[in-house]
Amino acid sequence: MGTSSRIPHRLAPHRSAPRRHRRGDAHRVLRRGDGHSSRNRSSARAGYVDHVRHRDAHRSSERAERSRRGQRRSPASRLDRRRARARCGGRRIRADHRARARAGYPARGGRRSRARRGDTISLVRLPRIVEPLRHRDFRLLWTGQTLTLLGSFVSNIAFPFQVLQLGGSAFELGAFVSAFTGASLVFLLIGGAVADRVPRRTLIITTELASGVTVGSMAILGFAGALQMWHLYVAAACFGAASAFSVPALGAIIPELVPDEILVAGNAVQGLSRQSARVGGPIVGGLLVATAGPAAAFAFNAVTFFLSAGAVALTRARPLVSEARRSIPGEIREGFAFVFSVQWLWVTIFGWSLIVAAFIGAIAVALPLLVTTVLGGGAVTYGIISAGVGVGEAIGATAIAQVRIRRSGVAMYLLGALMGVSFFIYGLVPTVPGALLASAINGLSFACFGVLWVTALQVHVPRRLLGRVTSVDYFGGTLLAPIAPIGAAFLAQSQGPAFVFIVA
Repeated sequence: MGTSSRIPHRLAPHRSAPRRHRRGDAHRVLRRGDGHSSRNRSSARAGYVDHVRHRDAHRSSERAERSRRGQRRSPASRLDRRRARARCGGRRIRADHRARARAGYPARGGRRSRARRGDTISLVRLPRIVEPLRHRDFRLLWTGQTLTLLGSFVSNIAFPFQVLQLGGSAFELGAFVSAFTGASLVFLLIGGAVADRVPRRTLIITTELASGVTVGSMAILGFAGALQMWHLYVAAACFGAASAFSVPALGAIIPELVPDEILVAGNAVQGLSRQSARVGGPIVGGLLVATAGPAAAFAFNAVTFFLSAGAVALTRARPLVSEARRSIPGEIREGFAFVFSVQWLWVTIFGWSLIVAAFIGAIAVALPLLVTTVLGGGAVTYGIISAGVGVGEAIGATAIAQVRIRRSGVAMYLLGALMGVSFFIYGLVPTVPGALLASAINGLSFACFGVLWVTALQVHVPRRLLGRVTSVDYFGGTLLAPIAPIGAAFLAQSQGPAFVFIVA
């Protein structure tokens, strides 16, 4: 059947009807050059030019008339009209942006729209390092961890002097550090498997509360005058066990709180809280120990642990997708299998274990002895030198968040070598300025290495294995940590604390 039998006659196209040109079609014909028979190029060009001239002349006359009217108005009325025009323009711009966003178009460049009330932080261009703080849950986690680290560094100043006040020597101080690292080493693998099985938010809250109870007990015993050396060993073991569960959970929860494209900045901000606490914590700890005794520092740390648990309890981390679970030993084996299947993972973990052993032996054991025996200082001097590490870490974390490292592996190995340079400065220049310089270099290299390494794990390790791989990382990194303080104590007792830094 023909076309006319299927549709009404008045809707059927007429073969001989001329083509109707739409508005503005003349310049389209000219640009395409299709050679339409109803209009040649010269007539199209002339018609379009006449149209543009007529339009511009009409608009010019309108603008001139509006200008004459505006001059006859009072200045106040002109100002009100300009304000109203600006407000209407802002509404049109915002409506256009919202429509483009609903349609799926990218944001248009050029003039920025006015920020909506209550949402200013999402529209203002912020430095790259503070972009993760736009996310509420990350802000809460960051606040809680900053409080925890602040209190922990306060206690780190108090514990060595508490050991020395109880009559301990370098060996007792080394045994205290070994109790912490040994307990952490024993529970790290289990902690990583648990971090991949239970909500990480719940695990962090539990460890914060347990640590707060532990250090609070030390404060009560200290104020009562009943604190003994074995209490400190038990507390160190409890802290080590708690860190074995909290460290994998903290390393794995950050990707649940921030987008993947700002993970480096998120880790840098998380590291910046550590650096800020490392600057302020030793100074506060030194002042508390010098004025009120170690028990006051322990009480301060207990309060920070409880406040941190409350902050983390307010977060809403995205839960993991439920999947078939195996036994804990099977999940631990899966984590080890993944690490040893990736060469750069296990090679870096092995090299890092040597650096951690040297760091723990030198900083945790030899540095307090260097301050008290060689430099002739006390708790305040030790706190200031320890704060130098935090200053270097803050500089490093801020710098690493603002730049893009293309070859992060090479950068990490160079930073590890820079840590060795700082140890030489400790041993060869045993003065307060030399120790401050060495602390700053040590902190800078440590912070940059940590940010690059944690980001590499979060990017290249599957999300479901991240807790276990993080625990294997810390397990391998601290494998030599229990024996390092004992060896450092032996060398410090026989050869002097400066010799420990040279050997490290």
